[in-house]
Amino acid sequence: MARRTIQDIFKLIAQFQAQHGQRFPTIVSPCIRTGHSWNAIDSALRRDAIVQCPQFVELKAALLRRGLTPSLARLNAAHVAVRTQKRRFADILAMVRHSVELHGQFPMRTSKFDVPGYRDTWTAIDSALIDGAIAECPLWTAHCGKMRQLGISASLASLHPAYRPLRRQHRSIASIIALVVEYMVENAGKMPNQRARFPGTKPHDTWKAICKALRSSAVIEDADKREFDARLAQSNQKPSLYTLMECYRSALQSAYDVARSGPAGAMGQPPSQSTPEAAPVTKQAVPFAALISQLFS
Repeated sequence: MARRTIQDIFKLIAQFQAQHGQRFPTIVSPCIRTGHSWNAIDSALRRDAIVQCPQFVELKAALLRRGLTPSLARLNAAHVAVRTQKRRFADILAMVRHSVELHGQFPMRTSKFDVPGYRDTWTAIDSALIDGAIAECPLWTAHCGKMRQLGISASLASLHPAYRPLRRQHRSIASIIALVVEYMVENAGKMPNQRARFPGTKPHDTWKAICKALRSSAVIEDADKREFDARLAQSNQKPSLYTLMECYRSALQSAYDVARSGPAGAMGQPPSQSTPEAAPVTKQAVPFAALISQLFS
């Protein structure tokens, strides 16, 4: 059986697209030529069973530079290969710089990706920065170190020199327990979940943020925290808003009963020995622009 030529394959693809609204064929698409199939064509491309002409040699070289070999799907100019290597931090900085030069504004996560010479999305780049899925290099290591010093995580937004991150002070177990009791007083003894409305006197926080802080151990290390950790170890559970309320269920109920039976508006003492009252959670601005602007200089 005679080998196919790359020119004949591209001709078949053009005919298929003309008949199917410019849709690119797949290996299961109906072939417009009798005795042929796209699956067989894909197999021939993968086995290199194609007439070795200059056009095919050039095609293979172009794919090889991207770490790929020929296949039917990879003949499509819009084909995006599955990423097998981590992004480089220097490439991300170059993409951001080119995007700013072209569009006059810093890209956001939801911005359309339109940077010549690159094929990516800002959403994927932002996720890679947040997850730390970046190839190790001195520049990336230094950047991560600076972010840790500021108490924030890397992201696309954090590359903007005008970014103004706000760092939340660590909460204490005692303050969280006091907030739970306050919620119970306002809601007839019902305990909160992550979606519950926050107590009216503390509108600047959320139960979801508190649960996240417990999961990430962003809580003040004191006697209450050590006691909570010990209770979790006994029950073989992980820290969260739910497990905290489970560990202190009886103490919370007792504090609620005291608060309900006391003077109007009075709160019962939370089950803590080190911090008797809920400490207010505030946010502090941190220096940033000077650290980021040098990346693009």
